[in-house]
Amino acid sequence: MAPGEVGTRPTIDRAWLESEARDDPILHAYALWDLDHHPGRVRFASAVTGATTLGYLLLWPLGDGATVVHWLGDAALTAPLLQHLPPRPLIVVCSEAAGPTIERLRGPAVVHAVITQIAARGTPPPDGAHDGMVRPLTGEDRALLRTFAERQADRIGAGYTSIDLSIDPVWAGLEDGRIVALARPAVRLPHLWLIGGVYVAPAHRNQGWGRAVVRAVMAEADRAGAPCGLFVREDSAAALSLYQRLGFRPVARRLWIDAGAHRDP
Repeated sequence: MAPGEVGTRPTIDRAWLESEARDDPILHAYALWDLDHHPGRVRFASAVTGATTLGYLLLWPLGDGATVVHWLGDAALTAPLLQHLPPRPLIVVCSEAAGPTIERLRGPAVVHAVITQIAARGTPPPDGAHDGMVRPLTGEDRALLRTFAERQADRIGAGYTSIDLSIDPVWAGLEDGRIVALARPAVRLPHLWLIGGVYVAPAHRNQGWGRAVVRAVMAEADRAGAPCGLFVREDSAAALSLYQRLGFRPVARRLWIDAGAHRDP
């Protein structure tokens, strides 16, 4: 590689990644988490010039033939990474500047804008009506969780069938002994918890259950010494309003480009 030329490597520089995460913890959270917890599944490709890393692709196989790709870095400078882009079906989460290139290479695609948000520590939201009805699930709740998840038509709710409660903590809102709402930290780093899987059963929506389960995860993260972050669709007014009331503030705007994977963010 000639001096100044940008090349690629099928790895990522951990020290560089940790340095970048100090400035932008949300966008690099999955990379740090997957390096430690899913090294046999996640793959990386880095754009480099000499010993300097410019950006990377995180490639995560979904198990149904599709791949989720997170593209981090300046779209123009890291363009050589495109040689590592998988074929359709795939989802690419990238900057707005990278969007047109992805659509040209892998379109047609459905595009959603997503907002990364973060809530500072030490300012827990006020109590809500359902807070006392939320608790962390334990191994004894496996059958309860599976029964609930198997009845859900929504991908997020149904996805809880694959959650291992001995590995992944989950907070549930319960009414009369039945699960009606769920949330979990998809990533738990010392400097950030990334909340995902927020789901409320259709019959219990708009009643404060979503707020209650998210607040419970936030409180546990605060006890662990970490703020919380999340991704939310820009066109989801209800979710944006909920997270704003819980103290979340926008950090960045990204694109979710679905090229044949048929999955909403």
